[in-house]
Amino acid sequence: MLSEKIAFIAKMLAYSFVYGLFIINIIDLTTKIFPGYHLYLTTLYFFPFIIVCLTIGFDDWELLMGLGILSSLMNDLFYAPIGNIIGWTNYNLTEWYKWQLGLYGLNVKWYFDGGIFTIPVSSILMGLSIYTRIIIAYFILLKWWKEP
Repeated sequence: MLSEKIAFIAKMLAYSFVYGLFIINIIDLTTKIFPGYHLYLTTLYFFPFIIVCLTIGFDDWELLMGLGILSSLMNDLFYAPIGNIIGWTNYNLTEWYKWQLGLYGLNVKWYFDGGIFTIPVSSILMGLSIYTRIIIAYFILLKWWKEP
């Protein structure tokens, strides 16, 4: 039973990383922003894992949340490198990561488009968002793992 759980979580983690790294980043790199775009993107982070929960049950909601958060992290941490590799962007990765990880303070580079509302996203907000999601994903997946 434990080996099945290990195999299952390994497959789900691998899928979450690949999905976020390639599928989400390609969608984000090629889609023009429209009203509510970032809510749409957030839905995409979780969509495949909602399908999994429909199959295995929503008792495993922690798995859904943790994997969706990991997908969002793959987008926020690898958008520029993937864009550079594919040749669609030409970011200075050192500067890009400094901004993503909060080292440029209150410098705003983009706005979260929630349709009826927008939120200015500063470097510090982006960095705090990334660090918070790493912590939440770790603890939420650990909770799921420890459940019988």
